[in-house]
Amino acid sequence: MKRQHGLILATVALLCGPMAWSQSFTNSALNPPGDSQQNGLPAGPQPLATYSAQNGSQDNPQDSSQQGSSGPQELFTHPEQLPPLNLFREVTSHTGVTFNTTVGDLVQYNSGGSGYSRYWSNLSSASAGVNIFQSRSDLVWNLTYTGGLSQSTAASYNYSNLNQFAAARIVWRFAKRWQLRIKDSFLYSDDPFQPFLTYLGNPAPNNPNPAIYLPQNVLEQNQGDVDLTYLLGKHDTLNFIGGESFQHYLRGAPSSLWNSTTYTGGAFYQHNFSARLAAGGGYTFTALDFGHGASRAGVQMLEGFAAYSFSPRTTLSGWVGPELTNTKDAVPIFCLGNGCLYEILHNHFVNLAEGATFRWQASSSNSFGLDFSHQVTNGGGVLGAVNYYQVAATYSRPLTRAWSLGAGYVYSSSLSVSGFRADQYLYGSQGTVGVSRRVFNDAWTLNAYYAFIHQSQNYFGLPATLTTSGLGFTLRYVWDHPFGR
Repeated sequence: MKRQHGLILATVALLCGPMAWSQSFTNSALNPPGDSQQNGLPAGPQPLATYSAQNGSQDNPQDSSQQGSSGPQELFTHPEQLPPLNLFREVTSHTGVTFNTTVGDLVQYNSGGSGYSRYWSNLSSASAGVNIFQSRSDLVWNLTYTGGLSQSTAASYNYSNLNQFAAARIVWRFAKRWQLRIKDSFLYSDDPFQPFLTYLGNPAPNNPNPAIYLPQNVLEQNQGDVDLTYLLGKHDTLNFIGGESFQHYLRGAPSSLWNSTTYTGGAFYQHNFSARLAAGGGYTFTALDFGHGASRAGVQMLEGFAAYSFSPRTTLSGWVGPELTNTKDAVPIFCLGNGCLYEILHNHFVNLAEGATFRWQASSSNSFGLDFSHQVTNGGGVLGAVNYYQVAATYSRPLTRAWSLGAGYVYSSSLSVSGFRADQYLYGSQGTVGVSRRVFNDAWTLNAYYAFIHQSQNYFGLPATLTTSGLGFTLRYVWDHPFGR
């Protein structure tokens, strides 16, 4: 009976005892040096991602002058006297949580060529989200979810839609020479600018075209990546990658558009010649599927890459290699009623793929980036496999202590290499410029931005040019708090 009373008292003490922490936590540990992700996108082969996380201060030993070994012992740190009840404190150590809420409004003007109407529309949204993160000496992880409602209105329609974004990330050093990194993100939105604003970056084998503009369309997109790194020695690493992504076009999408799924895998070797120069090579295989088998492609690439740091704030990297592409297309030659007679077309070709990335970080908040790439890739899924060119530029800087400026621009050219759509194309320009200001205190941020998308396409209906531009603002509140020591 006495033993049961002891356990009850111990449990009450645990639940009523205040949680203590000895240091503040931020999510900076979730972005380890060398991580290639920018706004959710991988940028190709990169050096081994390393990170440093503090273990935190340890409890001070008891003062023997005040208390002998035979006297009262601390309940939570001496399991030889009572069962250990420090489980929750250990689980929550080095852990923090962030809550956010955002409201915004976007006024946009849509126009097109012959057969397309010109009209004004409005998109209002409200959302809330949570981010939980933990940083330990050998493990860093975070989980993010944001959900909300949007209301789209125009002269000819009025409807509501659920917008969701979720992401998870783990960096785990499970052995002395091994590191595992897992990332996954999901987006469901009817905002035409959100994919561009969220995923602006250099395409990779598992990364589709950052933005495809389809009026009144709902986009569902997921991207998952696994990266396993083995440290061969002080200057040599092996890297194994794998990934899966899908992109679906829902309400408002023409019936001729294809949903797509992409799988990729590869292996790379890298040698660090010095603190400034690293180079290596590898092999990747990408499998592309469009319309659940209507068109498929397999792309193999041998790649060499190098990265050079001119200074701690200025880096240049590039990659180049041959690609072998095989395509298989089911082309309808005769249709009657609900059935069609198909001809299977096979094609293969070799081309040279290349890309380069330049980064200049003048300060913690003043930076410039420039990316170029050319390769056979998903291209957003609307054309099947495409010969894809892209140039992207980003710039950010503080204007005053309270105001900051950010801008980005992408030009892309997609030329279909699928037998069914060999003469189809999509040329696009997307850009945004915005300012942000802290209001009230650091927890409140006001953002105002102008964004535009201009596309010339020939993949459904008649060749046409579609344009949309919008002026929007968001007000965001973020509350973050560590729990655990």
